[in-house]
Amino acid sequence: MDANWKQVPIEVREGIRYLSAHFYPESLMWRWSELKRLAFSSAKTVKQYSLQQVIEELEHFDFFREYFKEEPLSNVKLPQSYIELFDGLVEDFKSPNWKDRVAARFHMITEGVLATVGLKILNETSRKHGLNKFNEGIRVIIEDEARHVNFGFSLIEDKEYVMRRVEELFPLAVRIVKDGKEKIEPLGYSVDELIGLMEELKRPRIEKIKAL
Repeated sequence: MDANWKQVPIEVREGIRYLSAHFYPESLMWRWSELKRLAFSSAKTVKQYSLQQVIEELEHFDFFREYFKEEPLSNVKLPQSYIELFDGLVEDFKSPNWKDRVAARFHMITEGVLATVGLKILNETSRKHGLNKFNEGIRVIIEDEARHVNFGFSLIEDKEYVMRRVEELFPLAVRIVKDGKEKIEPLGYSVDELIGLMEELKRPRIEKIKAL
């Protein structure tokens, strides 16, 4: 944790912790315990960058767990909308067309839209408040996530299905952001503007899928 963490306004600290819990949902890890096994098993069948992506996701968990070890994220309450998103991911990995379903829910929506917006806020907010150690870790994660999104396109087998599924899941992503309004807006961001950014992020993803 940065030495100046306690000097940051409490509403900013709470917002940072709230968003960080979306990347490391410590209080809910038990609920999705089989995801690790499913992800590693699926990665072995795909090969290429897939296994490295799973390893990097675990390293992201380690970063947040270590940074917040004095103020564990286990007491951060996440919205039901977020739980719904990841409950669905477990089912996606178990389905026959798991590549398309995971590409849509995880790579395009979770990483390509939600994580991109969340990391933008964490990056800008930590830089503004001089949380250099936290910011350094966030910038590494931003680089990793960009690769993960790009890798997701290589998983797609049925592009019509994935485009339709992204559109179906997008309202859930919007709901997740709206549910965090009380924590996010004190960081200096309008939820309405963030939803506009989410639309802007979704659009090129759809166009790229269409062009595959």
